[in-house]
Amino acid sequence: MSGGTSRNGRLRTVVAGVAGAALLMTGCSSSDAGEENDPIAGTETAPAEPTEEADDEANGGDEAGSEPEDSIERPEIDLGDDFENVYEGEETGDPVKDAILRDSRGFVDAVDEGIIHHETDRPAVRFYIKGDALDQTVQLISTIIDRGNSSIGTTRYFNREVTVFEDGSSAAVLFCRDFSGVATIDFETREVTKQADADAKPALYASRVELNELGVWQTSEYSVTSEAPECR
Repeated sequence: MSGGTSRNGRLRTVVAGVAGAALLMTGCSSSDAGEENDPIAGTETAPAEPTEEADDEANGGDEAGSEPEDSIERPEIDLGDDFENVYEGEETGDPVKDAILRDSRGFVDAVDEGIIHHETDRPAVRFYIKGDALDQTVQLISTIIDRGNSSIGTTRYFNREVTVFEDGSSAAVLFCRDFSGVATIDFETREVTKQADADAKPALYASRVELNELGVWQTSEYSVTSEAPECR
């Protein structure tokens, strides 16, 4: 019990740090004042009520293509038959945070799709990612392509948390990534070149997301902390 409390405290500290840095980079404009009673843009993209698929995802079960429906025409993401991302805690009950978590999931899936298919220009990459995060993503995928690698297996995402900033159009997202079930393969031959490491410790991702004119929460920055104590 005490271990969980300590972990949650550290997560809140990290969230506060990301939020503070982001607020320093992006100040609220004067036009935001006086609009406190207006609904936050992008909330209409969240599902009105949890569906059976959403309930399954919240319990850790997820099927490819079971995305919540909204009015935005989103690119399909194909992770193939040998790779799966499993997300825990998909629904929070807050429509804004749920929309952010959905699009943060799109960010993760878009990166993996690029790696799996060896393509930096998959539609989802630029749909869910922009700015420094896009540059990082393209560089990451390009490096993996140059090495001739790809991945198979299952990755688990947990401890997903959102802090919405005062401007209402940006937020910090934290999540832990457990990749202990992922193996490295040769892209051409599909032979395993590095077995999955069951003892691999999860990494902590801290990202900034920004709401665009389409109502999509795009990831604009992110950092990774390997073997993060917050994820144990």
